[in-house]
Amino acid sequence: MKTGFSLIVAAMATASTMAQNITGKIVDENNSPLDFVNVVLLKADSTYITGTVTDENGVFLFNEKQVNPKFLKVSSIGYTTQTLNIPSTGNFGIITLNPESIMLREVVVKSNRPVTSIKGDALVTNVAGSQLEHAGTANDVLTQVPMVLGRDGNFEVFGKGSPAIYINGREIQDLNQLSQLNSADIKNVEVITNPGAKYDASVKAVIRIRTKRPQGDGFSGTLRAQGIMQKYFRTVDQANLKFRTGGLEIFGNFGYIGGKFQSSNCVDMLTQSSTVWNQFLTQDGFMRTNEFFGKAGFSYMFNDSHSIGAYYSNGFTKQKSEYIGKSRVLSDGEPYDNITIFGNSKNNTLPKHHANMYYNGEIGMLGIDFNMDYMWRKNCNSMFNNEISDTQDNSFVNSIGVSRSRLLAEKLIFSYPFWKGGIEFGEEYTSSRFSSDYNTDSSLVGDANSRVDENNIAGFVEIGQTFGQFNIGVGLRYEHIKFEYLENGQRKEDQSKTYNNLFPSLSLSTMIKNVQLSLSYTHKTQRPSYADLDGTVDYINRFTLESGNPFLKPEKINSVELMGAWRQFFGEITYTYKKDPIMNTTYPYADDAEVKLITMANFPKIQTLQAFAGAQFTVGVWQPKVNVGIMKQRLSIDYSTGRMSLNNPVGLIQFQNAIHLPYDIWMNVDMQWMSGGNDDNTKQSSSSYLNVKLYKAFFNNKFSLTLEANDIFNKSNRNVTLLNKDVTIHRFNTTNNRTFILTLQYTFNSSRDRYKGQGAGTNEINRF
Repeated sequence: MKTGFSLIVAAMATASTMAQNITGKIVDENNSPLDFVNVVLLKADSTYITGTVTDENGVFLFNEKQVNPKFLKVSSIGYTTQTLNIPSTGNFGIITLNPESIMLREVVVKSNRPVTSIKGDALVTNVAGSQLEHAGTANDVLTQVPMVLGRDGNFEVFGKGSPAIYINGREIQDLNQLSQLNSADIKNVEVITNPGAKYDASVKAVIRIRTKRPQGDGFSGTLRAQGIMQKYFRTVDQANLKFRTGGLEIFGNFGYIGGKFQSSNCVDMLTQSSTVWNQFLTQDGFMRTNEFFGKAGFSYMFNDSHSIGAYYSNGFTKQKSEYIGKSRVLSDGEPYDNITIFGNSKNNTLPKHHANMYYNGEIGMLGIDFNMDYMWRKNCNSMFNNEISDTQDNSFVNSIGVSRSRLLAEKLIFSYPFWKGGIEFGEEYTSSRFSSDYNTDSSLVGDANSRVDENNIAGFVEIGQTFGQFNIGVGLRYEHIKFEYLENGQRKEDQSKTYNNLFPSLSLSTMIKNVQLSLSYTHKTQRPSYADLDGTVDYINRFTLESGNPFLKPEKINSVELMGAWRQFFGEITYTYKKDPIMNTTYPYADDAEVKLITMANFPKIQTLQAFAGAQFTVGVWQPKVNVGIMKQRLSIDYSTGRMSLNNPVGLIQFQNAIHLPYDIWMNVDMQWMSGGNDDNTKQSSSSYLNVKLYKAFFNNKFSLTLEANDIFNKSNRNVTLLNKDVTIHRFNTTNNRTFILTLQYTFNSSRDRYKGQGAGTNEINRF
């Protein structure tokens, strides 16, 4: 009996050990968490059982019954592989990985973790521990991230357009937040070029910025002043303040943008009607802007598992523009008229209310993330246009437009460990309204009043699983949209629609030796902006009007993408098929064939193939990066001369250089060239730029000074030709883009924002 009882106890103990959780946290030599580290369970004979990867906090977990696991093997590119015995408790605690070094006689070759790698469906750029820590702000970091183009908040992902940008899981609504985040506080940046069901169906690219851990309590803040000279002077000033004690954090952000902007361009417009009209317009002007913004809020962490918070932001923008233009008009090639145009406009946005509240927490292993957002804005735009003609009647046009935007949204996401990975599911509801009142004394167009009401109910589920070296993700998103269009208070049945759509996504990632691979598919949509849907007709000149199109349908987008990374090299190739793409077009206005209306329309289809590749190196104090990309579309349109193919590719070459000078000064020399080619129904010219920047930090990085000279040769402007059947518009941008910038920044008691609200209805806000 004793022997039998002992066997039963031993069996129970063995079963208990087999069923226990096996967990731990992996960090580097600086005690920073390492994500996407390969973790494998092995039998006593080193036979593979199962595997997983660490999350963003460096944590791994095996929470299911295993068959006699004996060893744990941990490996990551650039670090020494470790094989460890599994402790009786199953908890490894902290596991530290050290950089891999190889001794060759008297030479030590040290392997560093690649700056750019692949994590699931994301291209990850490590900032911590790289020269990007000294870039300045998040704005400066993003200009150095592969596949990201642009600067000063105006970013796009190559071939994907404007991305949704997140900081610590919260989508930012104000791009000024990028200049408020110090580069030294950033851990890494992820670029997702084929986002799955978790994101709104209209999001084609995502940038996720993760910061380092917070430090300390008390009062902290950043004061930043920037002076910019670009023919005229302007300034950007801001103060970001925090007070933290225990679990409570109170914060306030305040800023001002003011100055003068140049606006110069030349337009050659060819209009095909019963008469062939040529208009050559040269216009010079400037805009003065004054913008104040403020934000205040709090967050409170009850413990590591529960957090709440809220904020309120407001501000206003006042802009005034003045311009003078000369227009030469030809009729069937013969001189017809010379017109002098004097104009001015005022654009005021007041107020700009926005509020957010959130709860973020865990109940057991169930993660909960809830957000609610409210937004209300009013914009008033008045314009005066005085056209003095040599041969025809003079034209005086006054107009005023008032638009109002209102949004209420909430979003709830749950996450839970499931089988060999995890599951995320949730819902999002958005109720929005956009109204426009337009009044004019023009004889060509009349007063107009329109309103759009839209309700969007969405639900999604994403499941991620790990099978050995393979990580598989499957997602599905459902959206129900009720769209109602009203004109002069009357509902328009033809323009009012209801949509019910399913958006699937699939991803597969793996590592074969030292090569990381990721394959993904998504089905997306692109809904027209509210400006594109606005049927109000605006006056441009006596021959040309402009309007939105309330009959627009959403685009349907299917994308397949393959990414790969090996050592310091990476690459990406994407095929995209769009049905009903939205592009500019022109039509005769009413019964007047001589006057043309520029508007938007759905075209049948467009196909695009793009590729991007890059590499980074280190040669002493010099850290160069080279990126190349190409994008080629397949599109045919009706043109005045017949059917036209717009298939010319667009190429991109970037050469970025970071040089560590004596006295801890960093110099960046960045060059870019983009070829001419076709994008939608436009033809664009080539462009290039050369930027040089010097950065120096003082007093243990508390104070920094940055000097920049951007677009030194003033070659970054792209001339664009809009191709349509009735109207061809050549726009030559002659604005001086050569810019000199001095930035002074002081940071005291630096700490990371604890605010964990992710926001709801963010893509709807962008449509406003």
